[in-house]
Amino acid sequence: MNYFDANDNIRADLLGKEAYDQAKSFIVYYYNRNREKKLDTNKSLTSAQLRRFFNEFRRLEKKVKIEGFERVKPLIKMVKSKAAYASNPKKPKIPQTFKDFLVKHIDTINSEKEFQAFMLHFEAVVGFFYGFEGVKNN
Repeated sequence: MNYFDANDNIRADLLGKEAYDQAKSFIVYYYNRNREKKLDTNKSLTSAQLRRFFNEFRRLEKKVKIEGFERVKPLIKMVKSKAAYASNPKKPKIPQTFKDFLVKHIDTINSEKEFQAFMLHFEAVVGFFYGFEGVKNN
């Protein structure tokens, strides 16, 4: 995952189209007998689970500011295990698409600058996620 363009600026599409497409991948719809579009709550990411992981990263972001990136980096990497636990195939709490998103990004975070770019991307994903039809904002 490359967060930056040739000029070392965060890529605009990372906060736009890529964030939109990523958020959309966490949502699954179906059509009922009346041809009404409905959210498939069994296959979609819930707002509660999205908030849980986003808040975890916000907490880590605060720790980075206080303790420094290198001290917090192992805790950032450990979120992969939490995602694996939450996506247990027998009783998944998050869809595989969300787990894959987290793992892909966590694997590429090796500096504070990359972590901050990821946080901006994740924030954009959250914003787009809540904009989709049927997503509960509870």
